[in-house]
Amino acid sequence: MWPGSNLPMGPPPAGPGQAAPSWPPPRRAGPGAGWYALPVALLLAAVVGFFTLVAFLWDDSEAADGPKAVGDPVRGVAVQLSEGYGYFLYVRTGGSTPYSCAVRAGERSGPIRLSRKNSWSVSDRPGYRYTATFEAPVTGAALLTCRGTDGPILVAPDDTAHAYLGLALFVALGVGGLAVLSFVVVAFRRSAARR
Repeated sequence: MWPGSNLPMGPPPAGPGQAAPSWPPPRRAGPGAGWYALPVALLLAAVVGFFTLVAFLWDDSEAADGPKAVGDPVRGVAVQLSEGYGYFLYVRTGGSTPYSCAVRAGERSGPIRLSRKNSWSVSDRPGYRYTATFEAPVTGAALLTCRGTDGPILVAPDDTAHAYLGLALFVALGVGGLAVLSFVVVAFRRSAARR
């Protein structure tokens, strides 16, 4: 006791031959059940993120599966287009790059703007080299003519959507794997804390 205090200060020290008082061993603190929210949130983010991207790119993916066409750039290449979607233009290996192209569909015709959009995702085509990308101004059958190049040209739908979907699948699988790993770690640590 402190001088002038009536409060005891714990058990008295053990005397000779006396056993020391037993204190309960400190309990290990483990993660609470709320930690399971982390793997659930990761798994939910992976699934929702992937299917949101699939829904967003569905039309692009459908257009990317469209037919390819090969033909003479002067007489015109018969193509099947989807308005607003991109198409890759290839020329024969060693051939010159066209400086202008136009599309005619029924009574409508007009020039198209050539760009290099999504050129990073261009597929190799034997005997051809990528030269430009254009956006379809119409939907349906059309005739594509180009000036400034000789020899046949090849027109193929821009399939960049497939690359994005593949990347999204790998990311979703990675995040899903992280969710499973975090679930196992939380379960193991909670089990160890109970022992």
